[in-house]
Amino acid sequence: MKDKNLAHITVYLAARGVSQIGDFILLIAVNIWVLNITHSPTAVSILWIIPALAQLVVSPWAGSITDRLNRRSVMIVTEFIRAALIAGMTISAHVWLLYLLLFFVNGVGSFFSASSAPYVTYLVPNHRRKRVNGIRGALQSGAIVVGPAVTGLIVNLTGGISSAIWIDAITFFVSAVSLFVLPSFKSSLEEAPNTKEKPAYFRVWVLDLRKAMQVLRQRAFFTFVLSLVTLSGVIGAATDSQEVVFAKGVLHLSPSQYSFLVSIAGAGYVFGAIFVAILANKFSLNILIGVGSLFGSVGFVMYAFSHSLGIAAIGYVVLGIFISLSSSGFSTFYQMSLPPEYMGRVANVTTPITQGLIIVLTVTAGFMADAIGVRMMTIGFTICMLLLGITTFIAMLFQHSNPISESHTSA
Repeated sequence: MKDKNLAHITVYLAARGVSQIGDFILLIAVNIWVLNITHSPTAVSILWIIPALAQLVVSPWAGSITDRLNRRSVMIVTEFIRAALIAGMTISAHVWLLYLLLFFVNGVGSFFSASSAPYVTYLVPNHRRKRVNGIRGALQSGAIVVGPAVTGLIVNLTGGISSAIWIDAITFFVSAVSLFVLPSFKSSLEEAPNTKEKPAYFRVWVLDLRKAMQVLRQRAFFTFVLSLVTLSGVIGAATDSQEVVFAKGVLHLSPSQYSFLVSIAGAGYVFGAIFVAILANKFSLNILIGVGSLFGSVGFVMYAFSHSLGIAAIGYVVLGIFISLSSSGFSTFYQMSLPPEYMGRVANVTTPITQGLIIVLTVTAGFMADAIGVRMMTIGFTICMLLLGITTFIAMLFQHSNPISESHTSA
């Protein structure tokens, strides 16, 4: 039975790894396509806002649906739909049509995310979660490095980006087919008997939001840590939006040096994730989250104050390693703290807030970079991250005397 479960986990990880590489192939390909067609930085910047807007529109209600459906089926259907939508991009004649298809791809992706989090919690036994989350982190980080490299190779060989987009569509199709071999888990909501009178969907949605808020209030420490980690990640994303400006305008890096810097960060993420995957059971979640959050923010601050490629690279390695530790630890903490049957509805609350903050702070970062300079903006944002990292570390330090339980999932 254990071997069968391990085989299922392997299939799931392989499917996600393939589609994640496809995600980054698509990201680079559409950026190249839009820039070549429009020659407009503004048109390219819109590509970075569309995913957040799509999730902001869809995520507030997607979890109410996925919590009541067979999650494996939802994952399979959404992967097929995304494959079809991405294939449609190859025949898009206008930029606005590409934007529309990209919006739908990310909107459909919200259903996949709302289904996959509880599904993985059912699929992966408690004692394997830290290691599996470490491997998932390594695959995600590896995709950041492999995806753009594959795109560059395809573009150089074919002279166009349509082949890269087709390959991305194929990765989602392969992922969908792979998911057919996985077991199907039913939630308590799916198994509940149907009543004769079903309330209107809006009323169901409101009730789901109230239940999600109740679940979060009942788990005050989890909600506090979730808020710290989420806000830190949002500030990090806003800082990253000005990364190329900082690299070229402050550090005066060439395109090849900037590419090297990004690759160094990716290598740090991979190393940290592999470290967790190998030594998962040697460290408590308190240590992974607390130390990872603190030193991950320290790496960002080193980058913000750097005056050379060498110091910036060291900062990127540090933040890559420790943010990977924090991410793997928090993913396990999330699975341990929330009942799977409520994860979709909790995401109804947390995801829109996260995406809204990303949009607001990304725009704010742009205005601040223009007003006070990208160096001061980066320093200010990373110091905020450091304060959040210190707070997370202290919270986990106090909790260390009563370590987070890893023997069961709260019900």
